Order: sequence, then C-alpha cells, then structure tokens
Amino acid sequence: MADSTQDAPEERLPFDYYTCKASQAFDQWFACMTVGKQLSNYYRYGQRSGCGKHWSKFRLCMSMKVRSEEGARAMMKEFRDKEEAARRSKPSVLDVWTRRERAPEAEGAAHRVY
Repeated sequence: MADSTQDAPEERLPFDYYTCKASQAFDQWFACMTVGKQLSNYYRYGQRSGCGKHWSKFRLCMSMKVRSEEGARAMMKEFRDKEEAARRSKPSVLDVWTRRERAPEAEGAAHRVY
C-alpha cells in the first residue's frame, strides 16, 4: 500500500542539489588546469586532461545568476540529467567482471578455504 504523504524522489534531494556555486565550479576548473594535474594525467594516460566539463559547469553557474529561480532550477536539472546519462553510458566494473554462481573447484591444499 502506497503512502500518500511520501515525498516524490526529487523533493527528498538535498536543498542545494539544483543550485550551483560559481566559485566552487571555478576552483574545480582551475585545479584541473594546474601543472601537477596535467603532468599526472599525461604520465598516466599519455595525454593532457580535458577540463571541459569543469568549464561547462562554471559557465552554467554564471548563466544561472541571471535566470529566475525556476529557470535556474530547470537548467541545473537538465545539466545533472546529462551528466548522469553520460556517466551511465560509460563502461563500469560490472561490464568487466562476471558473477560466479558457485566457488571454483579447489585443486589441492593451497586452494582450500578454511
């Protein structure tokens, strides 16, 4: 039986889920652009890090400042939905590993489970 007083999932989100702090977004972009971060990314992946997603968030935060509260909330919801869709479209650890239905057969004392 459904509880009619239960909030919709969006209404239970933290109060700042649909807000954007421009200073925080700028700091994230700036941290991504630092020499240390870029060298680390070049060492690990052979290319410099693209910080476009941080810049996009900063631009979004700045454009939200001139919108009405409802318009800004809609913009942030669209941005979060796009982020979530992009995250879900990428491979995850579940794509790599397969779930075992039973333990593998032990081949000697070294593999025994005690």
